[in-house]
Amino acid sequence: MLRIFLTVILPLVLPTAGYALYVLVVERRRREAEEAHIPAPWWATAPWPWLIFAGVAAMAVTLGSVALTSGVAPHTPYTPAHVEDGRVVGGGPSGSGPSGN
Repeated sequence: MLRIFLTVILPLVLPTAGYALYVLVVERRRREAEEAHIPAPWWATAPWPWLIFAGVAAMAVTLGSVALTSGVAPHTPYTPAHVEDGRVVGGGPSGSGPSGN
């Protein structure tokens, strides 16, 4: 169930919720500016600063999670792909390294 939530539901709901939140904030600021008879700030009507911020934040979260949750131990030997008895054997970290694979 968690896999379905993380791979299907969350990628569909999160951008929609973010857009809905953005629309609420922009409309509220636009309405406040109209009531005060002042022009709305440029960022209240332009989505680019928010989109850039959201992209950088998503990139940082992704890079951080990949760096902290993947990979093998340093100095683990790598065995390249090779042909063995007429079959191609995939490459990868070998078991003789410090990780004990």
